[in-house]
Amino acid sequence: MTDTGVLGGLRTPALAGRHGLRTTLWAEAVLAHADEYDALHPAAAVVPAAVVVPTALAVADREGRSGRAVVDAVITGYEVIVEAGLRFGGPRLYGTAWWPTAVFGALGSAAAAAGLLDLDHEETTAALGLAAAGLGGLLSADELGAGHYLLAGRAAADGAEAAHLARIGARASRTLLDGPAAAALGTRAAPASTETEPHLNGCVFKVYPCARPLHAALDALGALAAQGRPIAEARRIEILLPEALLRFVTADRAPAGPTEAAASAVFAVAAWLHGAAADVGFYRGALPQGVPEVTLGHAPGLDAHLPDRWGARVVVDLADGQRVEKECLGSGGGAARPLPGDAVTAKFRRTIGADAGDGHWERWIAQCLSLDTVRDVGDLRNTLCQLLRR
Repeated sequence: MTDTGVLGGLRTPALAGRHGLRTTLWAEAVLAHADEYDALHPAAAVVPAAVVVPTALAVADREGRSGRAVVDAVITGYEVIVEAGLRFGGPRLYGTAWWPTAVFGALGSAAAAAGLLDLDHEETTAALGLAAAGLGGLLSADELGAGHYLLAGRAAADGAEAAHLARIGARASRTLLDGPAAAALGTRAAPASTETEPHLNGCVFKVYPCARPLHAALDALGALAAQGRPIAEARRIEILLPEALLRFVTADRAPAGPTEAAASAVFAVAAWLHGAAADVGFYRGALPQGVPEVTLGHAPGLDAHLPDRWGARVVVDLADGQRVEKECLGSGGGAARPLPGDAVTAKFRRTIGADAGDGHWERWIAQCLSLDTVRDVGDLRNTLCQLLRR
């Protein structure tokens, strides 16, 4: 787990040069979540991809593993982090200031790494125990910023480190998730999930690169516009959310940077008004002129729909003095709609800046879409670094 840029380190799209596994995972997991555009499991209230996928890819690169091994590791990691979020009531943890992804992310990372390191049952149990020993991660009460996003990096790095330590004989308590975690989190774990489908299938893609609670509000604005309401001429827009979700968002008109902009209801509304609701780049610039007043509030009637539906109500004061309202509860586990395959690929191209007519990018994307046939994930990662630095 060396973290110097010595010969034999990993190349990463996140940083120039070569780096040890821990630094690589910190960087890649932080960037995976920083734009608030990664996949989410609504009922568990965790973002597994940001933690599990970087771990699986980087460990596979380091160990010379195949794409099929990565696929298996990702599925395993998702199962563990989502199951923990479900059993400890991830959405409820927000109310007591815990961020479920930070709390359980190391478990998912450790599970993914354990498979790629060929750990046996005892060693895998030890890896999960070592990862559980460091569980934590407080949710900010004011702004998210680096203090929030760095937690994803820490969880990924700690989990992978736990698996490597277990491989060389380190051991830990098997009961940390029973008494100690229950006491710290203020809730006992529920019985094991009875779902027959992989938890991966319960995850949804984010349609917009902003904080998840704001997605339903943007959908509601879209519904009003589809009814012919002149939302573009609004004087004031109020977004009402379940109380627990208000912790994620602000109405800041001058956020400190892109990560804070992704949590700003003002920026999300501005992006929607400018036809850039799905454009990550919009959140990296300055707020345009002429954005109406945007406020946040509590809609008590939406609280009961959590965790299955992350709803929002918008109240819009139009330029002619009329007031219109629209409530959106979302469907299929929340406001973030699942995307068809071609839309996912288009989202990738748009986010990464990959020209659809570039043959190099098209061949690389084709390999990703058939990952289980890739013989060496290291080659795939190195090609990505080269493409991004052309």
